[in-house]
Amino acid sequence: MANPQVIGQVGVMLSKIYPDEYSGSRAQSNVSSIAFAGTVVGQLTFGYVADRYTRKLAMTVSAVILIVFAALCTGSYGAGGSVDGLFTMLVVCRFFLGIGIGGEYPAGSVAAAEATGEVKKGTRNRWFILFTNFSIDVGFVVAAFVPLVWLWILGTERHDLMVNVRTSPLPPFPSAG
Repeated sequence: MANPQVIGQVGVMLSKIYPDEYSGSRAQSNVSSIAFAGTVVGQLTFGYVADRYTRKLAMTVSAVILIVFAALCTGSYGAGGSVDGLFTMLVVCRFFLGIGIGGEYPAGSVAAAEATGEVKKGTRNRWFILFTNFSIDVGFVVAAFVPLVWLWILGTERHDLMVNVRTSPLPPFPSAG
């Protein structure tokens, strides 16, 4: 997943692949932080959509945005092979990815909290935490581990690192369905 969990590792790889262009550039700070701005926009927008229309609509649209822009982040490419174009596309896609991330949280957490009302009293908090916070924490661990496994398999050559950057977001996709 090309989201906040993996961008630290991706940033390290980009600085190895493009040492002159990426390290110390504005792209370095923009790539790593722009998703958080999108997350705020997504939380506000989809919080309103969930309240005004339906949570199902908010969760579905934000999930589609999340999947599409995660895929576009991995496929970032500058026109004519431009490295600056690659970084620009990555920043733009990560902003919209942040909107998708932000949209999932308000709708999903409220739906999970309401669903615990059907669970036996005294166990509700356990199930709520399991299906929200615990899942997020496991995602952070997996997101950190997948690029490391790719490095073990592929090595650290420039081309091999780009394969790592482009394929690391793939493992979460089966769970999105």
